[in-house]
Amino acid sequence: MTSRQLRPHPPARPPRPPRPRRALRSSRLYRKETAGLVAGLVIGLVLALVYLPSRPSGGPAQPPPARPLVMSSETVQAASAGSLPGKLDAQWAAVSAGSNCAGWAGGDGISAVRLSATQVAWFFSDSYLGPAGPAQGFRRSSALIHNSVVIETDSGKSRRFTTLTGGNVCSLTGSHPGSVVAPPRAPGRPSTRYWAADGLKVGGSVFQFYNRFSPGNVPYVPLGTVIARYPVASLTAAGKATSGVTRPQLVSLPYYVPPGAASPIVWGNAVLQQGQTVYVYGTLLPSTKAIGRQAYLARVPAAELADFGAWQFYAGSGQWAGAQQDAAPLMPAVGAISFSSAFSVVSVGRRYWLIQADPIAGSQDIDAYPADEPWGPFGQTSGTVLYRDPGIGPDAAHDYRLLYEARAEPAVSPDGQVVISYNVNSVGNSAGCVPMSWFTNTVTLPRFVSLPLSALAGHGRVTAGPSDYPQVAARDPGQWFNEWDYKDGCPPIQPLSGLSARPRPGGVTLSWPDIGLGLAYQVYLKGPGAAAFTLKSTVPWVLTSADRPVGASLAGLPAGKYQAKVVPLNLRLTKGHPAVVTFQVPRGG
Repeated sequence: MTSRQLRPHPPARPPRPPRPRRALRSSRLYRKETAGLVAGLVIGLVLALVYLPSRPSGGPAQPPPARPLVMSSETVQAASAGSLPGKLDAQWAAVSAGSNCAGWAGGDGISAVRLSATQVAWFFSDSYLGPAGPAQGFRRSSALIHNSVVIETDSGKSRRFTTLTGGNVCSLTGSHPGSVVAPPRAPGRPSTRYWAADGLKVGGSVFQFYNRFSPGNVPYVPLGTVIARYPVASLTAAGKATSGVTRPQLVSLPYYVPPGAASPIVWGNAVLQQGQTVYVYGTLLPSTKAIGRQAYLARVPAAELADFGAWQFYAGSGQWAGAQQDAAPLMPAVGAISFSSAFSVVSVGRRYWLIQADPIAGSQDIDAYPADEPWGPFGQTSGTVLYRDPGIGPDAAHDYRLLYEARAEPAVSPDGQVVISYNVNSVGNSAGCVPMSWFTNTVTLPRFVSLPLSALAGHGRVTAGPSDYPQVAARDPGQWFNEWDYKDGCPPIQPLSGLSARPRPGGVTLSWPDIGLGLAYQVYLKGPGAAAFTLKSTVPWVLTSADRPVGASLAGLPAGKYQAKVVPLNLRLTKGHPAVVTFQVPRGG
């Protein structure tokens, strides 16, 4: 079975294309954890706001496109832990829970390429390295890297999962682990990042597309595409270890920004092989939010996939051109389907189906749209909702979870079925701006559904694994917020009050109410004759239920009159309104 091809039929073969941040403690480990986990907010905030389609803001600038037909609830199979999707869900949960500082513990951008009858290469974008778990989340994660590869090896009696990175994992020197695909680092400057797109195996190589994005914080801007070539033999050999390093050969594709656009077309969001031809789908995120993400298409002989000069580009009306500048969007800009940042096009019978997560962020739906040709047009009104995840929703009842980037996975699909993977994330931040991923690793574990191919025509049931998301927000009502509601993703810090002091000879015990889940507190002191406050200690982020006393004890204080000031601090190191108390340290008895 070739990539993205299900029940293949003899295609109409095209002609051969012409060739033409500051730590709160001095401990090195604490600095490393803090920097890495604050960076981990990338998954919760940045991907939700940028890599995902933009959430709706205000009224639409145009009539919204027609939604696909909604399937009846009877088409969803009862959740089963023993189903294939249930087993895949449980498989990745176990990999995460068993991870160490060199092992994959969570991530998104998942796509699979089968290497052999016993091995599958799983490609990920942003990836946490362990340890992790359902109760501890990623708060002690050793790192967040921008892409990784996991080799699954089935021996018949057991399965081994080998995490491949760019090296430097489990480092005690403070150096950050590397992504598999990464640019040279410029000291003191932020680096661009590469997020995995789609890929396929051709002969003895796996070709995986990666899209490059701008450095720094939001907004991330797409900068181009590279094709990474992995020899199958090296991936196969890597599967014998528990972890490893891989450095694929990279081919950069020419950068092209269409007129009126603010960024280039990026390629490889989906690939479809038909016979000896590979169709490569690209996308363009327009500069105006009034228009959704548009799709482009190229075709190339499989054997020449990495040779950009051999590519042809769909130019509209069934025509193909040899120059990227002549590429035309597959569908009109106004009133058409908005494409996800990742999707699949699969061949079933003599039709082609676009499968994707609904690009409206917060939707529960995975949709499918039919077409008679790989270039569409993909019919809006003849589309169908394949699956609706009841655990998804940008509110407290659903732990602010999002569903995005659904892909068909032929590499793990049994005959007559298609398995679809999708990513889950949360835009829930606590009162202290701590992401939900610090509380449970299930926030960024991939999920799966499966369906018979007949379900694409409205006949047959979708099978999903158990919807066993552990509830986090429900444990602390009123302490969780949707980061979309705030400019920097963080709710305002409530003013601190109720600070009290119990002085004693030589010291004092301070106490105050915890005003928010995930806040830290800095304790300052001004002694007799002092003109300014001095930082004396920091109470780390409180990750248990709020509304309980918090405190600090200070010793070695000579007798005299003092003032103590306690400043609440969120995970972004933003300070809230402090509380001050005056007290008298007595002389010793």
